[in-house]
Amino acid sequence: MNDRHLELFIQLIANNLGLHIRPQDRTALSQKIVLRMKNLNLSIPEKYYQLLEADTEQSQKEWRKLIVLLTTTESYFLRDVGQFKLLEKVILPQIIEYKNQLKEASGLNPSLRIWSAGCSTGEEAYSLAILLEKLLPDWENWNILILGTDINEEALEKAKQGIYSPWSFRLVNPGLQQQYFNQHKNEWIIEQKLVKNVKFRYGNLVKDEYPNISDDINNMDLILCRNVFVYFEAQYIALVLKKFYNTLRAGGYLMTSHAELHGQVLDQFRAIIFPESVIYQRSEVGQKEVSRMPPYIYNIGEATNNSQQELVGLDPNSSAPEKLAETEIKPTAKLEPRVSPLGEDSLLSPTLQMPVLFPISNTTETPKPLKVRELVDNILRSSDGKPEENNTVNTRQISSSLTVEKERQRAGINLLQEAEAFCKNKTYFEAIKKAEQVIDLYPHNFKAYYLLAEIYANLGKYEQAINYCHQAIQVDSLSVFPYHLLAHIAEENGDVEAAKNLLKKIIYLCPSFISAYLDLGNIYAGEGNVKRAKKMYATSCELLKTLPPDTLIEQQGKITASELLKYVKAILVKLSIQ
Repeated sequence: MNDRHLELFIQLIANNLGLHIRPQDRTALSQKIVLRMKNLNLSIPEKYYQLLEADTEQSQKEWRKLIVLLTTTESYFLRDVGQFKLLEKVILPQIIEYKNQLKEASGLNPSLRIWSAGCSTGEEAYSLAILLEKLLPDWENWNILILGTDINEEALEKAKQGIYSPWSFRLVNPGLQQQYFNQHKNEWIIEQKLVKNVKFRYGNLVKDEYPNISDDINNMDLILCRNVFVYFEAQYIALVLKKFYNTLRAGGYLMTSHAELHGQVLDQFRAIIFPESVIYQRSEVGQKEVSRMPPYIYNIGEATNNSQQELVGLDPNSSAPEKLAETEIKPTAKLEPRVSPLGEDSLLSPTLQMPVLFPISNTTETPKPLKVRELVDNILRSSDGKPEENNTVNTRQISSSLTVEKERQRAGINLLQEAEAFCKNKTYFEAIKKAEQVIDLYPHNFKAYYLLAEIYANLGKYEQAINYCHQAIQVDSLSVFPYHLLAHIAEENGDVEAAKNLLKKIIYLCPSFISAYLDLGNIYAGEGNVKRAKKMYATSCELLKTLPPDTLIEQQGKITASELLKYVKAILVKLSIQ
């Protein structure tokens, strides 16, 4: 296939799916097209192009098969902790309060309508169902629709089944997993009480008309379209945004992934800015008026009556959150967000599951032992380098200095242990304070910087997390932990190339680091680079085989080495079939 043919296919794919094919992905795209041509016994690209271009049933059938090769289905429950915290604590309670007011006025059962656009294998839609079940004690009396749409029919079939591997739960509290899923062998099946409010259907954001009353895609309270626009051409992002605007009810909300709308004109929406994410609201006023309005800027605590109050398990008799429109905070040059602990009943995992080396090593730094030796040498020696004559005084000085340093070390270790305990218990505000106190005592303590990076990443505050990762790297440039966290953040922000470079650096620093190979394999598989994906997965298999079968792989959701090995082998089998 020559470059002219490939350019025609790239334009055709963009026009039908909105997908942006990057220069580095062209070889993989060519391979996928050739694969489909072989399956159809077509010898020349022109014939395959004509098939795709035709408006026939056969053409639509072929598009759906090609789509499976072009799209990525990587997803997991409660993806992007900061955004789900924002949904849990602010956005959904705001919608619920509004709907309750309508109920009081009309006497009818309230409704709540959410669209997960680009739902992949369904984890996002079911995560929303879990949030609503926790937030609505009387949710049986609500008319709830959570609709998931996607162009990948294989992903939709898996979503409809509601059966997931441990891989999908890597950021989920084990208690939550036990409460809403039933285990069958090594898989987890969603509870039927959640399934009845969740529907899945095929949907093409570029080609389909929205709103679509016949498919019940209209008058939506909330639209989530996350990790979708990162793959789109800019002009098709703009097209879909217009459709979303018209599909939302007045006052409805749109949530996308971070930085996905960069460069887009968003005059129709009102931006509401939180440290965790930007939320876009369809205003009830005209477009010209909206365009003149400044954005709202909030901390989560400022959008609720009590920054320490958790909405999960919220007492129904407690005061409702303040309305967003009544709590405007003027933009400032630098936003310093408060950190609100998630609380005992939060749905979110206490920490991001960060990498653990095999075997696990203790990275706690011994605080500045060299300083003590230098102090002893300075005390024992006079200015000309000879021992001091008054050894009694020197001995007292040494004893006093060593005692002070020992107490200082003990205080630092205790503070770090307290910070880790607070983090484990999800009391993040206290954990941050303790970790900062450790840094005050020992400005070069790697563990304290890295713990702060974990906490802020877990809260969705990526700017702070990145800052602390870099400070941790300054202390220990050979540790893979901060690089791995930075890779996760880069991928969440849609910077796949940066994520790949960071993961490659990790493999260079630590060739036995399993998670780096798995993460790279996922990225390559998502890009359609089957050859490289298989190589990464195969390497991770070889490394997993060297571990005892019951070894817990904590950074992959606390599953055992044997379970993870089985999962990765299944991926390799699937890739070999394609």
